[in-house]
Amino acid sequence: MRGEPYVYPVQSKKMRENDEDPRIRVSDMIQGPTRQEGESFEDYKIRMKVENKLTRDYLKGYIIER
Repeated sequence: MRGEPYVYPVQSKKMRENDEDPRIRVSDMIQGPTRQEGESFEDYKIRMKVENKLTRDYLKGYIIER
């Protein structure tokens, strides 16, 4: 079965009145482009790939909190 890979956010009327965004806050999860202390290079590259994908999906409006 092929399902939808993303859940599209829906902004309710109440959210529109309060000017709320239905997407989650990505900035709280991202650590930035510098290597953390004690982080191996392989872990750094994996983290950067994940953070970049997370940012792209956020800007497309795909990620919502369940």
